[in-house]
Amino acid sequence: MKALWALLLVPLLTGCLAEGELEVTDQLPGQSDQPWEQALNRFWDYLRWVQTLSDQVQEELQSSQVTQELTVLMEDTMTEVKAYKKELEEQLGPVAEETRARLAKEVQAAQARLGADMEDLRNRLGQYRNEVNTMLGQSTEELRPGHRRAPSAV
Repeated sequence: MKALWALLLVPLLTGCLAEGELEVTDQLPGQSDQPWEQALNRFWDYLRWVQTLSDQVQEELQSSQVTQELTVLMEDTMTEVKAYKKELEEQLGPVAEETRARLAKEVQAAQARLGADMEDLRNRLGQYRNEVNTMLGQSTEELRPGHRRAPSAV
């Protein structure tokens, strides 16, 4: 999960820290050297660069690695809870059966809540992944060279 956030933050921080450099190019006829046009061209170049990064992030999100890591984490946590329950049962041997039954019930309830919370987390992660895929897909489509919007008349 941290790796996913890192992949999303690196392009953002890189863009924030980027220093603009003037690019010396031969000017084509009909092309102006207005600062706003140069800035617009740099902006489109940046969007093309972001599009290549978004394609990479989208491929990683569509891989099942995140889901597999979450499943492994859930299984490990449930195994630890079961081991803790067994350890408590062994330590409480001499304690009254009533307390032991109550504690076992509480541990089972906690285990059920934890399982439900983890399942909820898995569902939310799936929804989040779908939303990100949708947003990246829409953004990618909007950034494709053929989808430039014509400037509106003022």
